[in-house]
Amino acid sequence: MKQKLLFLSCALCTYVLTAQAVFPDTFEFRGINSNAPNVGTVPAPGPNPAGLDVAVLPTLTGRLSAPVLVDLDGDGDLDMVSGAQAADGKLFYYENTGSATAPNWVQTAQPALDAVAIAPGGNNETKGQFVDIDDDGDFDLFLATKNDINLFNFNDIHYYENTGSATAPNFVESTIPGILNQNIANFPGLGFVDLDDDDDLDMVGIGSDSISYLENTGTKLVPMYERRLHLDNPWDMNTGTGILDRNWPHGDILVTVPNFEDVDRDGDFDLIVGTDTGIVRWVENIGTATAPDYGTYAYQNMPGDLETFDFGQFATVSFGDVNNDGVLDAILGSFSPGYFAWFEGVLTTPLSIEEENLAINIHVSPNPVEDILTIQFESNQINKTNITMYSITGQMVYGSNKLIQNDRNVKIDVSRLTSGLYFLKIKSDHNKTVVKKITVL
Repeated sequence: MKQKLLFLSCALCTYVLTAQAVFPDTFEFRGINSNAPNVGTVPAPGPNPAGLDVAVLPTLTGRLSAPVLVDLDGDGDLDMVSGAQAADGKLFYYENTGSATAPNWVQTAQPALDAVAIAPGGNNETKGQFVDIDDDGDFDLFLATKNDINLFNFNDIHYYENTGSATAPNFVESTIPGILNQNIANFPGLGFVDLDDDDDLDMVGIGSDSISYLENTGTKLVPMYERRLHLDNPWDMNTGTGILDRNWPHGDILVTVPNFEDVDRDGDFDLIVGTDTGIVRWVENIGTATAPDYGTYAYQNMPGDLETFDFGQFATVSFGDVNNDGVLDAILGSFSPGYFAWFEGVLTTPLSIEEENLAINIHVSPNPVEDILTIQFESNQINKTNITMYSITGQMVYGSNKLIQNDRNVKIDVSRLTSGLYFLKIKSDHNKTVVKKITVL
């Protein structure tokens, strides 16, 4: 899925940010591969399998891992790409032949992906992640592998630049300073998130029951990574010196992928993982958007059907809005036996919207709006804002924390929103709030 915040580059620029999906109140099971065993009380293939009931599992061993959602062909719906323990060391592409509102995933040849393979000794384990790491409008590929081409396991992060386009990718192996020979895990998985709120993507590695943090010390146009250890790693409070001398307390993240979503809707990124035993859990960020703190790393239950759904050995999870309702859905993968399932995210109650008549001099235009909504801060009363936008039913369709010291204009792209009434909520760094009614055409 496209990075939640999309920034235009220029000197003292005005930022354009795209709307984001909200984390749901609950998850409802929708579909699973027919080869999967019944899990608890959930029968295969489910009420809306979206092609997963007949999805081809392409590996001889049947061992799949880490499906992720990404619009790889630029047609406006979310496709799925899965890693695997495969003889040819490749990724597998499942095109969404349905639509942006009704997914249907079918395994399909994808020349750009099929050309990416690392298979020393005739086998490897792969996990892919897609992000626009150089901010040029298309998805680049990061591949995490157990072994590199020389059968070494310390060179486990591989980068492929998309030299094609958003609709026709072409992945060319390249490099980024700071990612070579990191040895983040025996079975590594990667996640990308702006963990320090500086408008570029940091990298988080997970696996072998530990979590590593590679800070982007470059920019969103020219990334550069530096591995942070111990007290500089939000998941490691150990003051020792060894790279693997970590104190992550859970022994069940040998083979998984990190996800970062605002589960509790408090404006910062929480961590979500699938565990080795097949359960999805999340860890709350009790810090802030700029200084994360994951406390004692206590696992918390996911809502709805994801709370008790045991997905089998070495589960992974990924999130994206597959039915275009502004709410995140979940795709899961099981390693052995390999199969996929998806869960629809649902809002059960409207989010509360409080309006305060406060003296914050803000001009919002145009209203009604069709494409770009401009928020202009007329004075220097505030330096940082939390801006959220809700539908009339309480569904959050946009959210961002933004520094406005140099440019006091913020632009929000509402072109993909359904026509109707919305509420724009602006909260200042002094905890003063103003709410404005916005009509989207």
